[in-house]
Amino acid sequence: MILVMHYFILLITFFACTIAPLNAAPTRIEITKGKVQPDPIAIMSFTNATDKKAAEKGEKIAEIIASDLRNCGLFMPIDKSVFAQTTDEIQTNNINFPEWQKIGTRFIVTGTVILNSSSKMTIEFRLFDILDKKKMIAQSITGDREKMRYLAHAVADQIYTRITTEAGYFNTHIVYSETHGPDKKRTSRLVFMDYDGHNARNLTSTKNLVLTPRFSPTGKEIAYLKYEGREAHVFVMNVTTKVEHKLGKIGEMNFAPRFSPDASAIIMSLIKDGSSAIYTMNLAARKLVRLTDHISIDTSPCYAPDGKQITFTSDRSGQEKIYVMNANGGDVKRISFGEGQYSQPVWSPRSDLIAFTKRAVVDGQSRFFIGVMSPDGTNERMIADGWLVEDPCWSSNGRYLIFTKQTSIDQKAELYMVDLTGYNLHKIETKGNASNGAWSPIASNIVNPINTPTQQ
Repeated sequence: MILVMHYFILLITFFACTIAPLNAAPTRIEITKGKVQPDPIAIMSFTNATDKKAAEKGEKIAEIIASDLRNCGLFMPIDKSVFAQTTDEIQTNNINFPEWQKIGTRFIVTGTVILNSSSKMTIEFRLFDILDKKKMIAQSITGDREKMRYLAHAVADQIYTRITTEAGYFNTHIVYSETHGPDKKRTSRLVFMDYDGHNARNLTSTKNLVLTPRFSPTGKEIAYLKYEGREAHVFVMNVTTKVEHKLGKIGEMNFAPRFSPDASAIIMSLIKDGSSAIYTMNLAARKLVRLTDHISIDTSPCYAPDGKQITFTSDRSGQEKIYVMNANGGDVKRISFGEGQYSQPVWSPRSDLIAFTKRAVVDGQSRFFIGVMSPDGTNERMIADGWLVEDPCWSSNGRYLIFTKQTSIDQKAELYMVDLTGYNLHKIETKGNASNGAWSPIASNIVNPINTPTQQ
């Protein structure tokens, strides 16, 4: 039991990095920031002259779309007070491109809302390029009225994708661990919400300590770590039904579960037979396979998007560093060589980068960073820092990261979002202490074009 608890204490440092000074030479770390100039975009009110209720919903939908586009950092919604035309003028006389160009507008979004029945609604919307004087999108979305925010996010996704050629991410969700109580009696629960903090609902109670939730590739299930007494086990929950099941007693302690890209297996760090190693478990056969065999502590495994490689953290070099190996455990290679401790590597959905947490001494003080590097360890750069920052997780399109940030020991932990330049940093609103945030895949596409975008 003493050996097990020794490994347990060491493993916890990979998840909750302490703030004691590191025994390493001081180093200077630059945060890479590239300021992106957002494109001015006018989001007109989604009106309906014949239906007051539809017009009211249209106002809210336009606000949600504007908020989404502002959050991504690539667009700047124009204040309505300086609009070159009213919605009525556009509907009557079409768009006056020269007038919009005078106030520096790059894009315009117009639309209307139709209440089809007591439960359904349709959003018709169009996107115009002011400089090229052409229509880029003409589409409609139909869905449940009670899912108005979902429908508005879908519109924003289409606008984002049409302009950037990247997949949108506004119709995604975040699950995180919300902690309660003092340190010695701390418990937590899983909270599920829209990417922007709306529609939050609890998935678990505060009876146990629940950590490191991770979505399945479909977004329908979550794998996570739950403590029952002094033992930690991996659970899987259906997000819709909240039905959970334990993978069984497969070792003395389990840590850091993640789904494989095809959802057929879960990879995890496991203390078994007195040693810590990385294992996979086939979910159908419940067959456990050990991938690493070393006297060191190996933890925080994450698959590459194609499932052919795995990145993980190990202290086999004497200090926590990041490694990459084949999916069968072969050809282990160290990829991080900078000063300080590296942990929590996460492979980008684009396959081109690995995000990580880094702890290093800077100007005589221990400091934490969120960084990214190429899968071979080159091009390392830091995009966020703080008193404590950790738990990076990618958006479904690979452009953004969420992570946990705490500004001091007396402040609560919060979720933040940042893009790859390190410039578009902002807080995601949550009620309590929020950590271990995980980002879901994008929801299914519910958009049906009403006509092919044509040049005006």
